[in-house]
Parts: sequence; C-alpha cells; structure tokens
Amino acid sequence: MLDNLLKPAWKSDLVEKRLKAISAMNGASLKNQEILAQLAADDADISVCIAAIQKLTSAATLHEISLKHANDSVRAAAEKRLDELLSAGCSLNEEQYRELLKQYPALAVRVAAYAELASIRAEAIQSLTEKQLVEVLGLTGYTDLRQLIAERLTNTAASIETLESARKLLRGKDKNVERLLRTKIDECRKLEKQYAENLATVEKLVNEVEYLASRDWRAEFKAKLQVNRESWDKLDFDIDADTMQRYQTARQIIDARYEQQNSIEQAKQSQQQLLDELKVFLRDITGRALASLLATHADTSTRIEQLRADWQQCAVKHPPELVTHESVEKMLSALQSVNQLVLKAADILQEKSAAESGETEAAGQHRAAKAFAENSQKLSAALKQLKWPAAYGELQVATELQAQLADWQKIQAASVAEQKEKLDNLHKKISSIFRFSRAGNLARAKQLCEKVEKALHQFEGKDRAALEERFEEARNTLGDMGDWKNFATEPKYVELCEAMERLASSKLHPDKLSNEMKALQQQWKKLGNSDVSDLYWPRFKEAADKVYQPCAEFFEKRHALRKSHLEQRQQYVVQMQALLETTDWDNQPDYKAVQSSLRSISDHFTAIKDVERGAGEKQWKQFKAFKDQVSAKLDVVLDANLRLKHQLIEQAAALAEAEAKDENLAKLKALQTSWKQVGITNRNKDQKAWTEFKKQGDLVFNRVQELRHGQKEKTDQQVNAYRDIIKAIQQLARSAKNLAEADQQFSALQAKFAELPELPLPEARGGESKGPDSYRPESHRPEPRRQPVPGQLPEKLAEGVQRDYIKACDQFDECRSRIINNKHAQQIEALRQKAELCLLLEVLGESAPAEKLQEISQQWDALELHDATLSRRIEQRRNSAQAAIDRVAIGAERRMLCLQLEIAKGAPSPAEDKTLRMQYQLEQMNKSGLGQSTEKSADWLEQLELDWLCMPGAEPALQKELDERFQRALRSK
Repeated sequence: MLDNLLKPAWKSDLVEKRLKAISAMNGASLKNQEILAQLAADDADISVCIAAIQKLTSAATLHEISLKHANDSVRAAAEKRLDELLSAGCSLNEEQYRELLKQYPALAVRVAAYAELASIRAEAIQSLTEKQLVEVLGLTGYTDLRQLIAERLTNTAASIETLESARKLLRGKDKNVERLLRTKIDECRKLEKQYAENLATVEKLVNEVEYLASRDWRAEFKAKLQVNRESWDKLDFDIDADTMQRYQTARQIIDARYEQQNSIEQAKQSQQQLLDELKVFLRDITGRALASLLATHADTSTRIEQLRADWQQCAVKHPPELVTHESVEKMLSALQSVNQLVLKAADILQEKSAAESGETEAAGQHRAAKAFAENSQKLSAALKQLKWPAAYGELQVATELQAQLADWQKIQAASVAEQKEKLDNLHKKISSIFRFSRAGNLARAKQLCEKVEKALHQFEGKDRAALEERFEEARNTLGDMGDWKNFATEPKYVELCEAMERLASSKLHPDKLSNEMKALQQQWKKLGNSDVSDLYWPRFKEAADKVYQPCAEFFEKRHALRKSHLEQRQQYVVQMQALLETTDWDNQPDYKAVQSSLRSISDHFTAIKDVERGAGEKQWKQFKAFKDQVSAKLDVVLDANLRLKHQLIEQAAALAEAEAKDENLAKLKALQTSWKQVGITNRNKDQKAWTEFKKQGDLVFNRVQELRHGQKEKTDQQVNAYRDIIKAIQQLARSAKNLAEADQQFSALQAKFAELPELPLPEARGGESKGPDSYRPESHRPEPRRQPVPGQLPEKLAEGVQRDYIKACDQFDECRSRIINNKHAQQIEALRQKAELCLLLEVLGESAPAEKLQEISQQWDALELHDATLSRRIEQRRNSAQAAIDRVAIGAERRMLCLQLEIAKGAPSPAEDKTLRMQYQLEQMNKSGLGQSTEKSADWLEQLELDWLCMPGAEPALQKELDERFQRALRSK
C-alpha cells in the first residue's frame, strides 16, 4: 500500500494519472526523456504511449518506436512526431542530422523532405534512388529542394515514367519545377524518338545493301549503291557491332560485283561514246534549218566521212553488237541522204530566184505561174529520194521544203481567192451602212463609210462601177436617217443627263447607287450614237464620274473586306486539314477533343459570311472535303460507342426484371459508371438512349426503395437509440463546466452506449475491427465492452452513426481541454497576482506597517491556487520578501533569465547587456555545438515565466525595471 503511495505518478496503475504526469513533465530534462521513451515503448495503454510520444525529442527513439511497436496507431503517431522533429523549427543541428542519417539510412527520405537545413537536405538526397526522390518531391515543401531534385532526375528514356510521376505530384504547386520537369520529359521523348529514327535509318540502309548483294547485278544498282554509301558515311551516331558486321559483309559482296561490272562497261565505253557522238550529230542535223545546212555543207560532209571511218576502226578493235552496228549504219546513211537533198534544194531555189529577179509583178504573172510548176515538180522528186527513217524524228529541212512546195502550189489560188474575198467584204460593208443607218446607229455607219471610201481604189472596171453605185445610195440613206434621229432623241439625252446629275448628289448606299448608274448607262447605250449623243456625252460622263467616285471607294473597301474574310476563313481550312492529317486515327486518339475541334472549326468558318462568290465557293468545297473525311472517321467511333450504350441498356433492363436486392444499386451504379466511360456518340441518338437507360435505372432504384421502405421503421428505432446518446454527449460538451462531473456523466453515457447492439462497422486498416470508442488513439477513455450482434443495421447507416458518435466525442474532448486550459489559465493568473503581492511586500521591506501587511494577507488568502507545487514555490517567495537575503545576486540571476527569454524570442537586449548576451551565447554554443536552434517550445516559455514569478525579488527599483523588461520580451513575436 505504501509502495503505491510513494511510487511516481507516471508509474501509477491509473491511466489518467499517468497522462497527467506526462503532461506535467518538462520535456527538456534528459531523465524525463528516458521515462517518456519507456512509456512510449512499453505502456499497455495506447493513449499513454501516444501522449509520451508527443513529448519525445529524440529522433532515433521515435524511429525505433515507429518500426518496432506492435500497435499501428502508436507507430503512426511516432512517424508523425518524427516528421515534426525533422521539419522546420526542430532542435536538431547539422551534426545531429548527419549522425541520424549514419545510424538510420532508411530515414534519408524523411530527412530530405522535412529537414530545416538546406545543406542536410542536399546531402540526404545524394544516396536516394529516383523513386525515392519522387517520394521526397511529394512530401517536401521546400522550393529549393524541389528544384534540386528536378535537376537530379535523369532525362533518359527509362526515366520518363519517373519524370511523369514527379510532374503529376507537383501539378499546380510549383510552376517553375513543373516547367523544368516538363522540359526534361520533352527531351526524353525527343531522345527516344531520335533513337528510334536512328535505328530505322540504320536498318533501312542495311536492308538495302543486303538486297543488292542478294540479287544479280543490274544497271540501276550502281546509283542505289552510291546513294547507300553516302547515307552510311553521313551517320553520326554509334552502331552496334552485329549491325555493322551485317553491313560490311553485304558491302564486300556488292563491291566485288561492282568492280567486275565496271571492267565490262569500260570495254564498251569507247563504242558508246562514238555512238552517242553520232546521235548528237544526228539530232543536230535533224533540227537545223536549210540555210544553216547550206552554209556548213562542206564541214558536214567531212564530219560524216570521219564518223564512218572512226566507227569502222572501233569495230575492228572490239566487235559491237549486231543491233548497235546496224543502227550506226542507218544513221550514217540517213546523214548522207540529207546532205544530198540539201545540194539539190539549193539548185532549185537558185533557179526560182533568177526567174523572179528580172520581172515586175504585173508583167510577170504568167511566167511566175509556169516557174512555180517546174520548181514544184523538181522539189517533189528530190524529197521522194530522201532516206530518212521516221524513228529519227521530224527532219527540219524536209519540213521546210515541204512547206515551200505547198506554198508554191497555193500562191496562185490564194491570189484569186484573196481578190474575191476583198470584193465580197466591201459589198458587206456597204450593206452594213444601210443596216446601221436604218437602226439608228449613225456613228457605226459613218465609220463604215470612211473604210469603204478608202478601199475603192483597189478595184477597177465593172467591179468598181458597181461598188461606187451602191456606196452613193448608202450615203444618201445615212444622211436622211441622221437628221431624223437627232430630232427624236435629244430630249431623252437631256433627261438622262439630268437623272445622272441628280444621282450624283443623292445619299443612296453605294451598292444601290452603282445599280442606278448602270441602269442609266444602259439607257444611254440603247439610244445609239449620233451627233446629238456626241454633244451631250461630256455632260453625261462628267456626272457619271461623280456618281462612280463613292461607289469605287465602297467597292474597293468591300473587295478588301471580302478578301480579308477569305484569308480569315483559310486558316480554318488549314486547321481542318491539320485535324484530319495530324490526328493518329490508328491509335485511339481523343475523339471527344477531335469532335470539339471539328465543331469549333466549323462554327468559326461558317460565322464568316461576306466573301467573293467564286473564291468562296471554291474554298467551301475544299473545307467541306476535309470536314467530310473527319466526320466519316468520327462516325465509325460514334456508331461503335452507341452500340456499347445499347448493351448497357440491355443489362439495366435485365437488372430491373431481376429480384429486388440492395446490391442491385451497386450493380446499377457500376452500369452508370460504365455509361459515363463510353466515348462520344451522336447527340440525338445519345439522348434517346439515355432516356431508355434512365427509365430502366429508375425501375431498379424504385424497386430497391420499396424493399428498403419496409425496413425503415425498424431501422429508425435502432438508430434513434444511438442518436439520443450522441445528442446527450453533444449537450454535455456544450454545457459542462466542472471537469469531474463532466467525466462522470460522459462515462455513464459511454456505458449506456456500450449496452446497445454492436454496429456492423467496416474493417479497419490492418484487419482489426474498431469499436466506436477507438475513434482516435490518444483517447483517454477506456473502450467499453459489448456483446457483438452483427447485421442489425445497414453498413452505411452504421458508419454514419459511428461518424456522429466520433464527432460528439471530439466535441466533448474539446470541451474537456477547454475546461482544463481555463483552469490552468486561472491558476497562472492567480500566480501572477500573488507575485505582484510579493513585490509589494518586497518594496515595504522589514519595517512594513501592520495594517498594510494585514491587507496584503487578506488579498493573498482571497486568491485560490490549487496547484500544490506552484503554491509552495510562491509561498517561499512570500516568506523571503521581508527576509535579509542577497538581492544583488538575485538581480543578476533575474537579468540572466531576461537574456535567455530575449534570445529565445529573438528580442533585442539593452545596450549594457549586449556583452553579457554575447558571452552567454558563446557558452551555449560551446555546450550544444554550432547551429543549435534558439527557438524554444511553449512549455519552456511557460516554465521560464513560472520561475520568474516564483523567484525572490531583486532590489525594488531593479525588480520593477526587470519585470517590465521580462514582460516586454515575453510579449514580443
């Protein structure tokens, strides 16, 4: 019994005492840390373990607990506390981080993610794999670390999945790092694509040379081999040994055949060169005119003989093929025949020129006709003797001579026909004078009169007399008609001029103005030409020019606008073509995006209306052709997706006809999910299909609801029993004031809740079934024991009850913490007030009036301080208030406490204490090492304030100054 009374609270059998002991422990004490580590590892109550973990400051200890403890919740709490220690604001310095990593390499991921020191984070990621780097990337909040990890991730083809995972983790969190990862992904894909292209190029070249090596030699192989060699020599990347060996083997075979064939070709080269030279000469002779061949007749003869001699000499050295030899002989014979034809044609043309040179046209018509006949006969005989195969093409000399022969035969006939045609044309013009005069077109009739008068001198005799008689009659008719027309049409010309002038001053739209102007011009044109029209024409034209000026500007702007619209629409033609050609139809493209793009491009194209008619129709046909092709490919997918939806309708109908069960709703939901996953469909057909699908789904839902309705009353009765207790807990959380009474009432409600049937809850993580009181591992409440009665409530409803119960318990915990915190705050405030009374006693000194001491004593007794430790400590200060003690030493001690607080809060110290502050900081650095964090916990600050309040006072004047300094530092942020 005595042992139980004397043993420390943390060893108590009561959980609440152990929890209170842990709460009161100073976490900065090394001994307390050992006790907390023992409790966290070995205590039987989970809430005690977790409470101890919250005060542990050893990363190694926390890591060991997270690995070895048997309870999942404890391990999770240890991991969480470890992350807090490793993160910003923790008490680990650089050396401690390194020691921790050396002892526990598995912590490298967490250290890299949460360590406050950038150098430690950089060292920690050095040993991590790419998968671990991605894990750190998802955990850390440091931008510089994200940048460093992104730079370390490799951009090889094998790492592309890692880069993609990293990019997904950072999407929307860090745009700069995400951009860097996207750049690396693009480089990966580019390298991957380039590698594939290189392999394809090498394989193509190897296949080509192997094909050439496996076939008998052909003439075209030479060019192919040359191209293959050049392409292979240009390759600037490494090639594997097997592929290189394949290429070299095939190249050796084909190179040997090439050399053999080259020797054969050199033997024939000299003959081929001579044959080519002969063909070139033959083609030159074929296209040359008669005059050119006459000028070079001697050179041509010499060249023909030289070619014949060279061929005979070449044939002796290397007998040519029979076909080649016959071809050469035919060409030489043809050239000789052309040379002979040129000599004969020159003689015939010379005779014709001599016959014509001494004769005039009038005196020598008969002689010229006879000469044409003789020369034609000679030239025809010479052409018949020509031996020129048709396979050599059309001979220019023969063509010229044939044309000359035809000309000579037609000259006489053409002369007679020409004279007759001239006479007929002149008679037609005189007839036209009569016609135009009677029709009122006097200007045209006058023009014809002038032409007829000029052409009369070309004729003589009877023909001229007949022409002059008719011409005189036509001129008389023209004079009579001109006088009458001028009188009849003058008012109409005036009216048209006035109408055009009114139109010039009108405010009509240019489009309508142009139509009106054209109508007036048509009326003017119908009146025909006359003297009166020439008189009024300048006035009419001047007015028409004024009318046309705004029209021209309007039409120019409209043309520019239509041209601009046409150019705007062209971009959508290009986009539609790109949509058709760039979409990878064979590899399941994003059909929804394609359909959206198709609709968007079509809407933009049709929205632009005003274009030139011809160009617009042509552009529309081009656009429609691309659009129809895209639509045709989409239709295949639309129909396939619609068939899938009809299959889902059939499944929904079968489910509606089946027996009503709760699980039918899950099956219906699965069908609905499948429906959403089906790709794009035709809108109208999809709406009809959806109506039918929804109809079947409603049938399934209604039947299940009818089934559930019968169970609702029983379910409500069961649930209300749980909810009544939950409401009572919530009411207690809102109204509780006294901690003991609140705990007692809460325990009673828990016991009542435990008597209710067990809720069929889903299995917790790790396979352990958790009751409603195990809603969080740090709960101070013992778990009630109940007899499980499975299957009384639906699982979802039971989960809802449990969720409400957990929420109510959380509310009570918050209320309990609030009561405890309020009580603690009241105790601290009472301590501050008693410290102020102690200060008054210290100011009064040993000779204080009895009345004043009595007043202070009454105020002291009115303040309630239930904490025994604090009460004892403040009593000690009260007792020493009027005692003779070394208050100068106490002042120095209090000054050091002010320095510690100012250092911890980062507040400035007075100028006279700067040297003392620097000395203290150096001493602390020597003790704890360079880089030790100065930031302290809230518990440490509170303990410092308690020490300050309970410590005996310094000299009164100094005490007041130090109090103000301490409070100022305490309030600083």
